[in-house]
Amino acid sequence: MKLIENIDSTAINAVSEGDDNIVTVTFNSGKSYNYRDMTGNFVNSVENAMENNQSVGRLFNRALKEDQTLQIVTV
Repeated sequence: MKLIENIDSTAINAVSEGDDNIVTVTFNSGKSYNYRDMTGNFVNSVENAMENNQSVGRLFNRALKEDQTLQIVTV
């Protein structure tokens, strides 16, 4: 399992991904939601965005809405 915590973002606090390609995004509000990572590479993309001082929130929104590489997991 890969975990990134204390993300410098106005919306997202932490991102983790297990072997099953389920990404858990924890928002600064304390709420967590699960998404299926269609590429298996979202956490690496978060790490790259942080290293390059890019917006993690923008990356998340693009992956969810535009690229559709993240899909909401229903319980």
